[in-house]
Amino acid sequence: MYYLSKITPFFFVKAFVFLGLSLFLRHSQDWILFVLLLIYGFVGSMLVGAMYQIVPNSQNRRLFLPQLSYLTFFFNITALLLFLISQRLLGSVFLLFSYILFSVSILPTVKNRQPITVKFLLSSWFFLILSALFLLLSQVGIVPFQLAVHSLTVGSLLNAVYGVELAWIPMLTMTTLNFKDALRFFYAKQFSTLLMLLSFYINTINLLAFASLVEFALSLLFLLQIYRLLKQRRIRVPLPMVVKFFLFGMGLLPFGLLVGVVMSFERALTPFLVGIHYGLLIYGFAVFTVFGGVAHLLPRILYTWRFSGVQGVSISDLVDELAFPTFFKFSIVFYLLFLLFSLFPHPASLVSSVIYLTLLLYFAKLTFLKGLSAFLSLSQYYN
Repeated sequence: MYYLSKITPFFFVKAFVFLGLSLFLRHSQDWILFVLLLIYGFVGSMLVGAMYQIVPNSQNRRLFLPQLSYLTFFFNITALLLFLISQRLLGSVFLLFSYILFSVSILPTVKNRQPITVKFLLSSWFFLILSALFLLLSQVGIVPFQLAVHSLTVGSLLNAVYGVELAWIPMLTMTTLNFKDALRFFYAKQFSTLLMLLSFYINTINLLAFASLVEFALSLLFLLQIYRLLKQRRIRVPLPMVVKFFLFGMGLLPFGLLVGVVMSFERALTPFLVGIHYGLLIYGFAVFTVFGGVAHLLPRILYTWRFSGVQGVSISDLVDELAFPTFFKFSIVFYLLFLLFSLFPHPASLVSSVIYLTLLLYFAKLTFLKGLSAFLSLSQYYN
């Protein structure tokens, strides 16, 4: 690990805190607050935190003005707290400003734009900024709120996930990515995203349905690319746990997008299907992808932070690796139970939030709590 982002673990923790808070708002009357916490509190925080670590290392360079990352964190969490007290316009201003500060550090860091992952990450950055701008404009009635949400999810989130997985899966499975195929997929993804956002802006049912179908088709095409990568493996050893989390999450993506396709054709079904839609895409696809990413990045960040030059300490000391195969099976069962109980009428559906919160606490125990306790105890021992 060439560069260490010390702010990244704090963004990760903040993201999981707001993911947990969103569970308590799923059945509340304030649907917009729920979406703000889920999308900007969880997804947005994860994207910013991950890019602070991944982008400089993709360039083998230090982050430009790393001190700004702490200001970014301050303005970002201030925005989310303002959302909680119903100051949404002011919160949107703070959120946009935090992303602008983020841009000041990220953009000058990127000198080599040729790697396919860097292209996807720069696109993710662009749609992140666009989402914050649309959110601000939506608060004064200029653009629809859904345009801001989908700029972050379909635009920023999917570009980031596609880009990172096209780098990490070949690296972790020792296979070779076909750059030309990946580049064609990159341009197709930018077209589909712009088409989707245009359909939300002009609010045309036929265009939204077509855009949804295109996005669904691209998710299947991405799965085909990953299948071709895994087919290259000559040594049939078990897949790394990170890749297993990625694959399960990616398997949920087409189903979530397909629900979106159905909603675009039959808007009368939206009140019933919207919970399944974000249950598959955010609580499913996004969270399982994050499980894999955090389990891989967090212990390496903590190790580089304090122990990279210390003999007798390894990355595995900072994460409970032996428990992850059991957790992976546990997480799938609990997630499916979460989806099932989410379909029940209120108040029985509240059980789904308890099930999912149990899943999050189990993951936190294996990663954040294990990492923090080991970091503190080993630091004291080696001082």
